[in-house]
Amino acid sequence: MSSLRRKWISDPAFKMFKKVLPPLSDTEREAMEAGSVWWDGELFSGHPNFETLHHYPKPTLTAEEQSFMDNELETLLEMLDDQTINKQDRDLPEEVWQFLRKERFFSLIISKQFGGREFSALANSTIVSRIATRSISTAVTVMVPNSLGPGELISHYGTQEQKDYWLPRLADGTDIPCFALTGPEAGSDAGGIPDEGVVCMG
Repeated sequence: MSSLRRKWISDPAFKMFKKVLPPLSDTEREAMEAGSVWWDGELFSGHPNFETLHHYPKPTLTAEEQSFMDNELETLLEMLDDQTINKQDRDLPEEVWQFLRKERFFSLIISKQFGGREFSALANSTIVSRIATRSISTAVTVMVPNSLGPGELISHYGTQEQKDYWLPRLADGTDIPCFALTGPEAGSDAGGIPDEGVVCMG
């Protein structure tokens, strides 16, 4: 049965997608190969070993991360009014922007060497999840620099000069990255966007 499925469904589908999808750029290939496979590799193998999953240690927050949750994060949550942000101002209040910069919410994945917080993935996801309970806009504002932003790529692949210049600026919010995901014929497909951006200062 599997050989029939492969011959009549999988192979033709693969050939069709291969014609439609644009070729991978060197940057895209490096980004794809940068990660590692965890237990999800077993899941997609079709024969996952659930005992292996159950034996992984449960992640926990460090004392520093827990302190951030109990103090800086709680303070931020008290500052957020989703109705005002989304319906009235259509922007975060200036005091929230300043607080996010001052407390380095944009530096969760940047190393301490460059002024970042260097938090774990658990802390990162917990912080964003908690912020989302008060304001989705604020949660996305914090999430993007700590996931889609250039901080991680520069940390792993940047020259020393790039690290010294960009990482402190990203960590303290001097520069806040954004990420465009929509274009003609490219919904949430970052690799398929044909657009070019122009930075205008002043």
